[in-house]
Amino acid sequence: MPGYYDAWTVIESFLIACLAGFVAFESVDHIRFSPHPRLWAALGGVALGMGIWSMHFVGMVAWHPPFPLYYAIGPTIISVLVAIAASVLALFLVTRESARRSATANFLGALIVGTGICSMHYIGMSALRFTAPAIWSGGWVVLSFVIAVGASWAAMQLLRRSGERVATLPRQLTGSIIIAVAICGMHYVGMQAFMLHDGATSIELPGSFKGSQLAQIGVANAMLFTIALLVVSYRDKADWVHLVQASQLEAREAARRLESMAAVRKIATSVAHEINNPLESVMNLLYLTEQGQIGETERGYVATAQQELKRIATITTHTLRFYRQQSAPAATSIPELFESAVLLFQASLRAADIRVKRDWPPDVPRVVCCDGEIRQVIANLVSNAIDAMPQGGTLSLSIRAEDRGVHIEVCDDGTGMPAHVQQAILEPFFTTKGLAGTGLGLSISSEIISRHGGSLEFASSDAEGDHGTCFLIFLPFSPPEIAST
Repeated sequence: MPGYYDAWTVIESFLIACLAGFVAFESVDHIRFSPHPRLWAALGGVALGMGIWSMHFVGMVAWHPPFPLYYAIGPTIISVLVAIAASVLALFLVTRESARRSATANFLGALIVGTGICSMHYIGMSALRFTAPAIWSGGWVVLSFVIAVGASWAAMQLLRRSGERVATLPRQLTGSIIIAVAICGMHYVGMQAFMLHDGATSIELPGSFKGSQLAQIGVANAMLFTIALLVVSYRDKADWVHLVQASQLEAREAARRLESMAAVRKIATSVAHEINNPLESVMNLLYLTEQGQIGETERGYVATAQQELKRIATITTHTLRFYRQQSAPAATSIPELFESAVLLFQASLRAADIRVKRDWPPDVPRVVCCDGEIRQVIANLVSNAIDAMPQGGTLSLSIRAEDRGVHIEVCDDGTGMPAHVQQAILEPFFTTKGLAGTGLGLSISSEIISRHGGSLEFASSDAEGDHGTCFLIFLPFSPPEIAST
């Protein structure tokens, strides 16, 4: 083949092929996830086909023979249409459910698309007329066809895998480069098959165009269409992101409600145990009082009954505080929140033979917070500590104040957590309690503390002789702003 290739134009043809591959990945995303898959298959196929043809034509412009090249408009238009048809077919094939599962369908699809790309190339070459017929090397032609089919199969596999989920930018770029290598490889191997007789030159027939003219008209318009499609694609994806964010907010709100329902179940069970005992005592004492004369003994019965009724009132008051939350943050006593949680879980603590150890000074400064939310966090940590000590143990509650806020610790000497549990314990829906747990308590607790400007950390060990878990909370005295739930 006479002449030479301009390296910069060859690089330009490769970049155009990369852009065509990128458009293909974008189109597959929309075909699979958009409510208008056929429209996106058509638009993506047009953009991809025009991109492949543009690569072919820029690759031709990169060739500088010792004479100008003239292209007949008819075969040139047909080559564009063939490229578009092959691209639309490829996009439909890679998104069909049956094609994804069948190896035979995959190969037939690659064969059809590869044939389309080869046809585009050789029809485009037929747009050139020479004073002597061109000579084609059969071996190179066959090799270009094999490359086209193989490249089509590889490209379809990449596109198909990307269709299983929305492709990330690195994945799109990598796939686009691979597709570009395949398309350019087919083109330049096909050009190697092309030979001319000595002295042959290109003929300017009526209606023919110079290569530079076609580059200005055809390639420029193809690139404008492709870029416009990418802009529309990213605007569409921005709408997806907005919908996903809205769905995530709804899911988080549903998770909070689910966790609240789980907390209600736990607290209701605890309160039932706590209220049942004093009520039985009151009934027995009143019965004894009813049977005898009112004397010192009977007065003692009545006094004890009154104390038990006061205990019921206290339990009820602390329970209501979990649900009658303040509408705005206010100065709150952290020791009072600890005592509320201990009181609510008193029956569970006694049943599990767990001793409560308190460690805080009498003058702990108050913290500005939403007391209902912090109460929920502490109750969740105390409940988890009880679950971690089925054979009994010690629940250690401590508060330490510093200049900026308070450090709160809820520790147990229970079974502890292995390393793989520690890595996932704060993730939503992760639980070690099976159907008895929701897997939301700690993740919501972490979110609550974060919104209060604080931090939630933990340390745990399941080693023999040194096991247990300690949750560490820091709360500032007065956070600048607490986001609403």
